[in-house]
Amino acid sequence: MLMIPAMEPPNEPPAPAPGPVEAQPVKLGFTLSRDGVALTDLLSRASEAWSRDLGSWVLAMLLYWLIGMGVPFSLSLVWGMVSAFQKSGPDTSAMFVAVDVIVQVVLYLIQLVISGVFTLGLWAMAVRGLHGKRTTVGTLFSQLSKIGKYVVQTLVVFFGIALIILPVVVIVWLVFVGPVDLETPMSEIMDDAGRPFALASLLLLPLYVYIVTGIAFIQAELAFNDDAGPIEAIVYSWRIARGKRWRIIGVGLLAGLIFMGSAMFCGIGLLFGAPLATLLLAALYLGLRNGADVPSANTATSLGR
Repeated sequence: MLMIPAMEPPNEPPAPAPGPVEAQPVKLGFTLSRDGVALTDLLSRASEAWSRDLGSWVLAMLLYWLIGMGVPFSLSLVWGMVSAFQKSGPDTSAMFVAVDVIVQVVLYLIQLVISGVFTLGLWAMAVRGLHGKRTTVGTLFSQLSKIGKYVVQTLVVFFGIALIILPVVVIVWLVFVGPVDLETPMSEIMDDAGRPFALASLLLLPLYVYIVTGIAFIQAELAFNDDAGPIEAIVYSWRIARGKRWRIIGVGLLAGLIFMGSAMFCGIGLLFGAPLATLLLAALYLGLRNGADVPSANTATSLGR
């Protein structure tokens, strides 16, 4: 009789028992690079981070309104009332004029420090959210150690812009205004210099746009890269913007439209529109930074917590 050997079943692992499918973890990191920063990708990344931590963003914007804008406004209002009361007297002493100058400088520095806290904090929230990390209101105050860098950087940029504009003002003044005395009314000076200065500014507008796009990411670089100093951040921002200025202008205009459109809803829309605009610009910054001629970032304060 012919015997047929029994076939052994293949050595295969048993099929898994049916059950619920585990959710995939959120992918961390930001993979867009400067050669592939399409607008649709930027909007997708920004809207994803915006919707995931919307509650934190709304609370951060409320704190910015109450502290970042409310405190400087209140201090300026109080001192303005004191100053107006003093100047309403028969004469204003030289001592009060000196005190007024000192107080104005102190108020400006206070405003600059508070602005640094929230500006760098909002950038830190944006880059953290875009890397897939959880963003909380605590991130808003993660950049306190960099306030000195922010103040120095702001003053450097202010004096740099002043040095660029000053020659234009001097030339217009010498050609169209000429010598004046302290009794010359400002309206007369503006009648002579207003139109020439506006025309010169219009002619130099491409230069101004070129400079502004080059320093568009100086604050973002400070918040993202712990190793960047105030001057290094300006240099790195200039390198990041190299060859991509039209992209920066286009995304910047879109972010501006989002900001202004949200402001039309009685200002309340800014609670939602301003974070989205910030995330969109931060996504552009991170994308253009990947592959730029800049050192690797030390992200201990922005991503390490």
